[in-house]
Amino acid sequence: QKVIDCAISMNYGSYGKLESSRNKRVVAICVPSAISGFSQFYSSIYWTVERELASRGYRSLLTSVSSEMEDSLQLPPVLTESDVLGVIVVGTFAESYIVKISSVFKNLVLVDSHFVNLQINSVTTANLEGGYKATKFLIEKGFKRIGFLGKIDVFRAYKERFLGYQMALEESGFEVNPNFILTEENLFIPELNLERIANKIEANKLSSVFCANDRLAIRLMGKLQSMGYNIPKDISIVGFDDIENADIVSPPLTTVRVSRTELGKKATHILIDLIKGKNSNTSNIAIYPKLIIRNSVFDIID
Repeated sequence: QKVIDCAISMNYGSYGKLESSRNKRVVAICVPSAISGFSQFYSSIYWTVERELASRGYRSLLTSVSSEMEDSLQLPPVLTESDVLGVIVVGTFAESYIVKISSVFKNLVLVDSHFVNLQINSVTTANLEGGYKATKFLIEKGFKRIGFLGKIDVFRAYKERFLGYQMALEESGFEVNPNFILTEENLFIPELNLERIANKIEANKLSSVFCANDRLAIRLMGKLQSMGYNIPKDISIVGFDDIENADIVSPPLTTVRVSRTELGKKATHILIDLIKGKNSNTSNIAIYPKLIIRNSVFDIID
């Protein structure tokens, strides 16, 4: 969040609108303000977009949208008071808010979100395939009691990762046990006490857990280690995203790498083509993730 706040304060946000009048090739980058738990992920995408735009002669204005603005369908000043040629939305907003933005800007690209009912360009991760890869890897290592940690009714991406988990289990002849699906009402609050999650893992004798993102995986590892679990010998953990500190935690986290650079580049290229009138077709591009094997998974078969 500090990275985003800093960028906004350095003339990348709404305070940059006066200077933008001297450069008519301006693109707005719109992010949700409530991204504190995902700042590593989204800031990487933002800086990629900013660099790509600059290399093509465009200036970027970063602006955040509060939950109050989203609920009231209020656009930030950058989108209404500046000479903006197009908008890249990084992160997840309600469909109604995306409809509001699209009613003002035809040159619009979504990053890390996609709405089936809307004809809007988007660049996302192939989440289902990533979830499948992670779960299949655990199965191939000999695990049978595999849990899934993530609130699948909040983010479409996590729902897709769960579907990949489900597909891999069913393909291998395992039933999807509802008791193995771990969630909590406030799962994305940093201060969340993971005690109940850990108790569910213990009660259901899970041998491994696939987490919907690395942040959850790292927090879960810390909680289980504080309870005396040895990772990966007692329980193995796989994350998703490959955030910056995934390889420096102990043990280094096995995860599914999302190419934030590729997401940012693809989105920027699509938007510039829209601005130049080169592409009138709607593009929905999925970037395939890569399994990164580190030390948080035990090889039962060996």
